This record gives sequence, C-alpha cells and structure tokens, in this order.
Amino acid sequence: MSTYETLKGLKVKFLSADTSGNRLQEGELFYNSSDFNLKSHVAVEAWSSGSNLVNAKIANGNVGIQTAALSCGGFTSVPDGNPDRKTDSEEYNGVGWTTGGVMNTAKSSGVTYGTQTAALAAQGETVNSEEYNGTAWTEGNNMGTARGENGIQFGIQTAAVAAGGSPNKALVEEYDGTSWSEVNNLPAANFGGHGAGTLTAGLGFGGYTTATVGETLSYDGTNWTDVGNMNLVRRNGTANFGTASLAYVFGGITPAGNRQTTGAVYDGSAWAAASASLGLGRQHNGGIGAGGSSTTSGLACGGNVAPNNSTGATEEFNISTSTVTGAAWASGGNINTARRALWGGGTQTAGLIWGGYIGPVVENKTEEYNGTSWSEQNNLNTAGYHICGTGTQTAAVAFGRGTPPSGKTEEYNGTSWSEQNDMGTARYILSGFGVQTAAVGYGGGPLGASPTGVPGIQTEHYDGTSWTAGGNYPEKNRAGSACGTQTAGLGSAGYSPDDSGRTAEANTYDGSSWTAASAMVIAKDGTFTSGSQTDAVIFLGVAPVAAQNVVSQKYDGTSWTTSASAATPRGSHAGSSTGGATGTAYAAGGGTPNSNATEEFTGETVVVNAAKTIDFD
Repeated sequence: MSTYETLKGLKVKFLSADTSGNRLQEGELFYNSSDFNLKSHVAVEAWSSGSNLVNAKIANGNVGIQTAALSCGGFTSVPDGNPDRKTDSEEYNGVGWTTGGVMNTAKSSGVTYGTQTAALAAQGETVNSEEYNGTAWTEGNNMGTARGENGIQFGIQTAAVAAGGSPNKALVEEYDGTSWSEVNNLPAANFGGHGAGTLTAGLGFGGYTTATVGETLSYDGTNWTDVGNMNLVRRNGTANFGTASLAYVFGGITPAGNRQTTGAVYDGSAWAAASASLGLGRQHNGGIGAGGSSTTSGLACGGNVAPNNSTGATEEFNISTSTVTGAAWASGGNINTARRALWGGGTQTAGLIWGGYIGPVVENKTEEYNGTSWSEQNNLNTAGYHICGTGTQTAAVAFGRGTPPSGKTEEYNGTSWSEQNDMGTARYILSGFGVQTAAVGYGGGPLGASPTGVPGIQTEHYDGTSWTAGGNYPEKNRAGSACGTQTAGLGSAGYSPDDSGRTAEANTYDGSSWTAASAMVIAKDGTFTSGSQTDAVIFLGVAPVAAQNVVSQKYDGTSWTTSASAATPRGSHAGSSTGGATGTAYAAGGGTPNSNATEEFTGETVVVNAAKTIDFD
C-alpha cells in the first residue's frame, strides 16, 4: 500500500500552527497539535486588482505570462466614427506597467502571440505583421488577407494560427516565423472569438458565427473539429489563457450587449462555470490573454467598460493558497477647508496639512488627520501657498512660499508653529523631504510661477536651526516631488524648462550630490511622493494625458512602474511623507476647483489562506 510520503514525497508534519513554512503547497498534509486536527492548504481561484496601464486602451493585444506580459496597440476613442488606433506597447512585470517599444503600424482588435521578449502582432484592420524582441518591433512579411475584429488565435511567435475575423471571415492562416500561408478554413465564419494552445494542439471558442455563438473547435495543425459549445455565450474581447486541455475565459460581451465579469473553464472535454469573477465587466480587452499558456495565473487589462469608454484597469487571476489584495485607493475623511497648493506630512493615521490657496485668499490653516477625520489646529504664523515642508504630525517643518517668493521657515511641535531662520534663497513651488531636524529643500520658482518663470536648482539643508547649501539639483525644477531622508532622498517629476515642460526625470540624493535614476513612466508636475529612496509611490498630479492624472507610480530603488489609480483627479495636493508603495499613505486637497477630498492608499498584500480541516467522517 502506498504511503503519503511515497505519493507526495513529503512526510506529514507535526505543527503548532496552520502553516507549512517555506514548503507550503496545495495538498500538503500536516497535523495541527493545537487544534488536534489533520489539515491541508487548499488553492482557490480569485481575481485581484493589479496596477493600471500607463494608457487606458480598448481592443489592445496581450501576450506573455502574468509576471512578464506585453500589451500593444488598441485605441482610446472613436473620433468621427474611426478608432484612434495606437502604436505604443507596455510591459508588465507582475507589479506594474512601464513603456515598451513603438509598433511600426497602428493596430486594434488584432491578433497577438508569444512572450514579452518574443511577440508577434498582426491583423488589426491591416495585413501588417511585426515581431517584438523585448525592446523593439520589426516589420515582417504581411498576412494574405486584411481583417479586423480579431478571430480565433493561438500559438507562439514562430508557430501561430489566425482564424476568422471580420467582416465574416472563415479564412485561416499560419505563421512559421517568417511568412504567413493560407490553410484549411474554419467550418464557419467567425469574428470576435478567441483561443488557446499551440499550432498542433489548438482550441478556438466564442465569437460570432453564422451558425451559433459559443462554438468550441479543436485544431490539430490541419483540421478543425467541433467539440461542443461553451456553457456561456460570449464574444468581443474576453480575457483568456491556458492550454487546449485546460483553458479559461472571462468577461466579454453577450449578444444583448452586456459586459460580463463571469468566466468559464474548459477541461479538455467540456466547459463549466469558473468559481471566480472579474471585478470589472469589460469587452475588447485584447486578443489572447496575457496569461499565455499558464493554467494557474492570468491577466486582464484595458478594455471597454461602456460604449467607447476605455479603461486602464488591470486584474490578476491566480489559483493559489494565498489571497492577493492589490494596491488600492479608498475614500477618507474630507479636509475642513477645501484648497490647493498646500503641503503635508506624517502618516495615514497621523497626518498633517498646512497652508494653501483658495483664491484670492492665501491660507494659514493647519489640520491634523487621525485616519478617520480632520481637525483644525493652530495656524501658521505666515500664510503661504505653493508651500513646502516635511516631517510628522508632532514634528514638522514648513519652508518656502509665495507670492512674492519667500524663504520663511516655521516648525510645528504638535500644537503650534514657531518662526525659525529663513532659507538662503527665497522661493516657492519647491520640493522637500527629510525630517524636522534634517530636512532638504530644492528647486522652486524664485522668478514666478508661470511657465516662463525660471525654476531653481539650488538645494539647501536644514538642521533644526539654520539652512546651509547642498548639492545642486541636476536640472531646473519646480512643482516636483520628493521623499526619503537627508542622506537617502529621491526627487522626481516637476516642471523643467530643460525638458520643455513636465518632466519624468528622477534623481537620488546622498546628502551631498544628486545622481540620475531611472525615469518615471509618466511625466507629471504638481504631484506628491510618499516613502523612501527604495520604496516610493508618487500619486495624482498633472500629466500630459488627463486620464493619467489619477495613475500612481511606484519606485523600488531601481525602476518605476504604474500602480493603483485614485478616484479624484487633482494636483498641488498634500500627502503623507511616509508609507511608500508597500505601505499606506493619504492624499488630501488640491485640484481646480479646490478640493476637500481625502483618499487613502494601501499597498498590495499577500496573505496565506487558512488551512482546511480534513474530515474523515
């Protein structure tokens, strides 16, 4: 008789808690000596929020796996009835999105195949076909027939199948890594369908045909065989991933035009309802799912949530023994006085904001946050807007303000503000970081706030008593954002005449000099950063594209990716100086018109699911 050790290669552990440590895996048995029960961890299906795309998209093409995905092409709107098809691509590392290479030909509702570093994109209302190597797109040989509304597709960059497409195509073409060739047609015309698998073991499903909706076809590299219908009726941009013997499909649209969140799974012989659902119903969120051939993880990104209403929302699918909760923003308590051009510090549960502008009134108001509500405190001695500062709820420092530009400095002790020595250079719209007794201020606009004003590069250090010169910032900068300590700081974003407008530049500071870091994904000004030099999140602000204003970006000490989006777009707001991409933060006020909104950020969490008791009765 076989033993558990023979079957699983593991012994039954004797533990005092519901965990198997770093050997935790589905199906591993262990005895809980505290509960006196035999238990096991069980994997479950679930969708969780991921980081938003850099650019919201409809009908984008997706390939790869959840931790190395590529999204390309698509469109954002339909001016004059014609989609504004795009050429940009974005890469996902399982944490966030960053900008990829530019395609040679704009495409939407195309067919896509392969991996993040070996992708193929074709069709999309054209005959164009091109390949991606992880850096750049290269033109390849064209398809034989132009078509749109992606049909059934599966395979890899060097062995791909494109079947169907609009208007009402039954044509099938195969790609061998060099050229496309026409092969046996589908049994019936199909568009808006999808697929999974390989060139010699493929599966096509969904879409619209002249006979039925939801038909499932298998492909052996030569012939198509009807293997039954799906248990749900879907077409137009479902999120799908897996293999021909274990495939998943989620979302899409019904014949009645309803966008769906539910899904189905195919086990090689029949379809059944999936136990997990998307959080956001959508269609046209790409062709083949970015989960690729994985059967335990997938990705849904972009899509159409209403007629011609694009989204950048990303969701991750996992079959796991852990519960993943994506980074997210939630509503907090409103500030008492709506205003912009203010500053803040502290934490999400012990926050502090000061100064600001209502127009034409310049504010000296101070408010404290306890994680639920804001309360009025003693005012600044000198009102100021486009003010700066750093610190905690009980030990903050405010410096700079306008207009006219001022170097006035004040300290807050948790009760009241007191005047201190001024900065060496009068300025406002500057950036700052550090703590009350070791702060840094840099940049700003000593000659005015208009785009023609000249922002500064000067950096100054504050030691709790007086200011001294530090190393100059690498470029002229105002309305930037920063976080960290005096000897390990991070400066980013802002308006720079050196970059002819908003900048994506980022730099690290070691207490004496600045060093160039990786550029942000989205250029912004009027934003706020929380965290440290190696764990930061920059949120809200003003971006080149309005839809990007709410997109957060996170920095891990090496590179930037997108993160969760806030609900209310605004700039020149306040926020917490600590928290970072893996912690908690708040954003308060800002905007035009002035806002009193507060939103709270929580980074992604992963929690091991409770073990299940094995009942032998």
